[in-house]
This record gives sequence, structure tokens and C-alpha cells, in this order.
Amino acid sequence: MKKFNFRKVLDGLTASSPGSGSSSGSNSGGTGSGPLHPGGTAGVLREEIQETLTSEYFQICKTVRHGFPYQPTALAFDPVQKILAIGTRTGAIRILGRPGVDCYCQHESGAAVLQLQFLVNEGALVSAGSDDTLHLWNLRQKRPAILHSLKFNRERITYCHLPFQSKWLYVGTERGNTHIVNIESFILSGYVIMWNKAIELSTKTHPGPVVHLSDSPRDEGKLLIGYENGTVVFWDLKSKRAELRVYYDEAIHSIDWHHEGKQFMCSHSDGSLTLWNLKSPTRPFQTTIPHGKSQREGRKSESCKPILKVEYKTCRNSEPFIIFSGGLSYDKACRRPSLTIMHGKAITVLEMDHPIVEFLTLCETPYPNEFQEPYAVVVLLEKDLIVVDLTQSNFPIFENPYPMDIHESPVTCTAYFADCPPDLILVLYSIGVKHKKQGYSNKEWPISGGAWNLGAQTYPEIIITG
Repeated sequence: MKKFNFRKVLDGLTASSPGSGSSSGSNSGGTGSGPLHPGGTAGVLREEIQETLTSEYFQICKTVRHGFPYQPTALAFDPVQKILAIGTRTGAIRILGRPGVDCYCQHESGAAVLQLQFLVNEGALVSAGSDDTLHLWNLRQKRPAILHSLKFNRERITYCHLPFQSKWLYVGTERGNTHIVNIESFILSGYVIMWNKAIELSTKTHPGPVVHLSDSPRDEGKLLIGYENGTVVFWDLKSKRAELRVYYDEAIHSIDWHHEGKQFMCSHSDGSLTLWNLKSPTRPFQTTIPHGKSQREGRKSESCKPILKVEYKTCRNSEPFIIFSGGLSYDKACRRPSLTIMHGKAITVLEMDHPIVEFLTLCETPYPNEFQEPYAVVVLLEKDLIVVDLTQSNFPIFENPYPMDIHESPVTCTAYFADCPPDLILVLYSIGVKHKKQGYSNKEWPISGGAWNLGAQTYPEIIITG
């Protein structure tokens, strides 16, 4: 069997693809150089064989991607189709379903993904980017593609909300205004809720960017708008006026409704949670600083780190779950990032190995006006994805079936195997699912949507890395 010299081909490839120049260049030297053929035969072969392969015959292309998404920024979940989407700082979106379902798509602009919103059970996804552009992705085809895009020129997008089964997407901006986009045509409607109309006319100061938008679970014609400075406005979309306003002297980070639509909870920059009743909006119905040490009588408890996000989820047969990130006291400087789960009088603090980027509570129903019945929490960390089982009192985590943490250190060796038996790949995937380690939840992985097969190629391939 004659040895061909690929040096020119590889030189052409490295010239056309700067990203992989060093490895290809060094390998090409070993392929056609002397040490493999003692006695100088390599030189003879070069003269004997007329090389017909040129760099035009070859192309480097990315066929598959594994490992944890680099610099994650956003998270979304479709509770009906049970698929998860993760956005990143480089404009990538990873869509994950049952073990083996793993899809990757990329914004051409490369702008960071600020927020993701599924059109629940419709095979579509809205992404908001740091370049103030909204995109509507079609997920029904083999490779997800952008159907529509909408660019905001004069205002910066800070928050988006798409109600369940609604055709209106609400978009809050840094200037404090709220715009409404028709999700079908992806065109801005003329309806804008200006910040100076939403807050009281007597208030001269700007309320800051919109940090929260949500429709009332009782009435989709009413919109709750949260501003950074602590102002919350309950806006009637039909009569175009504020039905009530709430003021608090600490900045707001997030808001969540009680499913009955009579109360909502806010998380604040001083580590406090406030519960508000629509019937008495002058002051909070309840104020707590979960991790603050209470001072002497008549004094407020000490302030803590900001609670960056809170979720308030109800159960039919037990106390509601209050789940939040942040809020720890300042006195423990070395404490790790944590997620706190409050259920009745029990407070559980789950310490994480990496900073928390975002979390979402998975609930039995997609309808906001029903008992939520939460069963798991997806926690997106800077370098990991964790799912916590809420149905067991010790809150174990699910064993992650995805090849997320394939390497904690650089890859030093790879081996490629073609034409593998098809059942071998199925067995490898099923091992990760069936093999339960001690201390993990005994339930099935809850992100179970999508379907996968071996694809169109006739010979399944495996790459093993070390």
C-alpha cells in the first residue's frame, strides 16, 4: 500500500482556516516525513507519485458540538413539550430534550442572548439580544431557523414577557416604556405604555428601566409592570390607565404572582421579599428578610445581599414554595452561591459550585391561574446545569444525562471510530439514563421532550476523548 503525501492539502486547509492551523500543520509534517520510512523512502515516494489532491477538494466543517454551553446567559422551558433552551454571551442557543436530543443554533450577529421565551407547545422560540433585536425561531424543522427579526433603534430592551397562548409579546425598555409586538406578524403595535403615563403625574423622578412584566393570572387584559426603583404599576390595557400603583423604597429585581391573581411577591436589593395584596396597595401585606438576623424589637432586620430572582409557586395540598437566588447575609464573605427553598417553615439553602446565572421552577401546569404544583428547579450555573427534585424533602438533584461536563481540563487525546453497530450507540445513551448513582433523585430526568434517531448517515460514528 503506497503512502500519499498530504502536505500540500493540509497546508491549503490551514491557510484557509486560521482557527486550526497549528494542529493541522504539525500533523502534516509527520504524515509525509522521513521518520515513518527509514532509509529516505519518503523522498522517493514524493518524486514517484504525482499528487492530484488539492486544497479545493477539502473543507473543514463543524458537524457536532458537545460540552457545556460557553458563558451561558439565559434559560427557558416549554412545560408542555418539555424542552429546555439555553442562551449564551456569544449569541448561541442550545435546545435540550430527552437524553440524546441536543440542538445548536447561532445568531449571526453574535450578540449576547438577554432572554428566551418559548411559544409554549408551538415549536417556536423568541430570543432577545444585547443588540436590541428580537428574533422568532422556528423549531419545527431539522435545523432551527429565524422566521422574523425586529430591531429596536432608539431604546434598549431590558425585559420580555409572552403570556401563555397569547399573540402579544410585551417588551420593556431601559427608558421605562413598554412596547407590544404581534407575535404572528412580528410587527410593533402602535400601543405603547409610556413611563410618565404609568407612574403618578405628581412624581417627577424617572422610575428606572422595566425589570418585570407579567399578565394577571385572573385577567389577561391587566399587565403588571415593575420598575427598577421599587415602583410597580398594575395597568389596564383596555382603558389605558393604571389601576393601582405600589411604591417601595428598595430596588426591585423580580416579581412573581400567586396563581389566584390577588397577590404578588417582589424581591429587593436589600435581601427582602415583600408580599402585596391588590386590595391594599399602600404597604406590603408581608415583609421578610429570609437570611437577615432580626434585631431588637422595633428595628428592621439587617440588610442582606440582593435577591436577584424569586419564584412563588402554589401547591394544592401543602404550603407554597418560595424559591430564590441570592439574599445571603454580608457577614459570610466566603459563602458559595446559593439557591434557597422555603416551604412552610422549612428553609433549605443549596450551595452551588459556580455562580447562578438563572433558575426556573418546573410546574405541572402551564396555566398561570391554576395551582402550580412545582416538581423540580432547573438551575443554570456558569459552568454546570443542575436540576433539583422538589418532590422529596431532602431536595436531591437529578443525575444529568447530557455530556455537559465532558472535560474539566483540556482535551489531550481523541479517537474516532466509524461504522459502529447501531445498537452500540443506543446502549451508550441508555447507560447514562439507567445507571443511578447513590444520593441522586430516583425519578426520571424531567426534561424529556423531543425525539432523536441515528440520522441520515449509514455508518454511525463515535468519538472518544480523554
